[in-house]
Amino acid sequence: MLFSFRTLLFITSLFVSAGTWSSCIKVTDKSALSDAAIKAGYTAQNWIGATDTNTGNIGLPTVISVSNSETFQPSGTLLASGIGNFLTAATGTPYSSKQVLYRCDSADAGKLYEMYSTNGDSAFAGAFFTPEVEGAYYDVERNVAVRMTNLSTGEYYSRFWKERQLTADSWFQDDKYIYIPASAFSNVLYEMFKIDSRKYFAYQNPMDRDTWTQPRGYIAFKGPGLITERIKAGLDHASDYYGWPSYWPGAWSTYNSVTYVRGALCKIKDYPAIVKIPPVAVGILAAGGNSQAPFHVSLECESGAVSSALPSTSAANVAMGFVVNQPTAVAAARRLGLTTSAGGLSWLLDTHYGEPGVASGVGIRIYNDAGTPINLLPDRIKTGTGNARGWYGYKDSTTRVSSGSVETYSGDFTASLEAIGGQTVTAGSVNAQLQAVVSFQ
Repeated sequence: MLFSFRTLLFITSLFVSAGTWSSCIKVTDKSALSDAAIKAGYTAQNWIGATDTNTGNIGLPTVISVSNSETFQPSGTLLASGIGNFLTAATGTPYSSKQVLYRCDSADAGKLYEMYSTNGDSAFAGAFFTPEVEGAYYDVERNVAVRMTNLSTGEYYSRFWKERQLTADSWFQDDKYIYIPASAFSNVLYEMFKIDSRKYFAYQNPMDRDTWTQPRGYIAFKGPGLITERIKAGLDHASDYYGWPSYWPGAWSTYNSVTYVRGALCKIKDYPAIVKIPPVAVGILAAGGNSQAPFHVSLECESGAVSSALPSTSAANVAMGFVVNQPTAVAAARRLGLTTSAGGLSWLLDTHYGEPGVASGVGIRIYNDAGTPINLLPDRIKTGTGNARGWYGYKDSTTRVSSGSVETYSGDFTASLEAIGGQTVTAGSVNAQLQAVVSFQ
């Protein structure tokens, strides 16, 4: 009986050990995928995780314009924003949507989580909350705070870990395993705000390239058997960062992608929400005619603001432009070759150009008050590229109408619906979007 008892104890010990065996693994090659997963289009390759500089571009403007004045640019002013796609912006080497990052046992459904937090152990990247803007943390630049929003939960990133449970609609499953692809993880709304406080910062020069390598936010995956399973919602990232960096699939950063510029600044004061262009017959446009509508833009500028579209390291040059802020319209213009040598756009096209019911062969040109067509910006990623890109010194397009410590400038423009050379004009609607912007160069 003594021998039988020892045998039973040995079997029990094996059972307990098997119960603690890892249920989830990090996937770095296709050998971890079943034939069913591969046939469904899923793939795998090595990935290194959320190391300090292994991040992509969130899509923020290249230049972050900061005024030294607390009245002209008060606390809470939104300086810049961008939506970071996890697949392309959370890692230096983009993921494909069907790249599998983790594999878990089928029984682990209900225990799989996306965890996210700010960089709680870095003073200039997510450790210290500022009360001036809800959900924002001091950043590396003086008077600048960053706020990140998880676009799946709608919640702000915090120094204290938050979690989002993954569900079956975000993964692939066969008869044995659950496969977690890169598409399961959330995008981010990344915002920069002006704040008055100077409590925490590393940069304060007239011009600072962001070379701070510390990411501002992280995404980790938590599943049974992984070291990240020790991360719990509410724990402080400052001391709880289990599995970093190799088991964390993504991070958000502005490292080497933005430059902070300080000086006398301008801002948009007045800009029409809607410009209505009168209807016009196809035949008139095809014959070289047009339909036009005027619109007006006014700026406020700090006294001493320098008007120029040229780049400078010795002066805070201010330029204005009009951004085509719908990617589909930008892509359509590029397909038709309506671009300049610097990548600017010469025409504004309908947001849904090429779709049924939308007029084709026509677009909108923007003219200044001298009747000269101006180029349009395809984005705000590049500055200092001059008129060919769509940047113009603010005084080139406006006239001063009042002076003082803050000066007002006014500019008149015309939106003209015209036929595009070499294209067949067809009837339909035209709805397009344009955003007026000013920025340091």
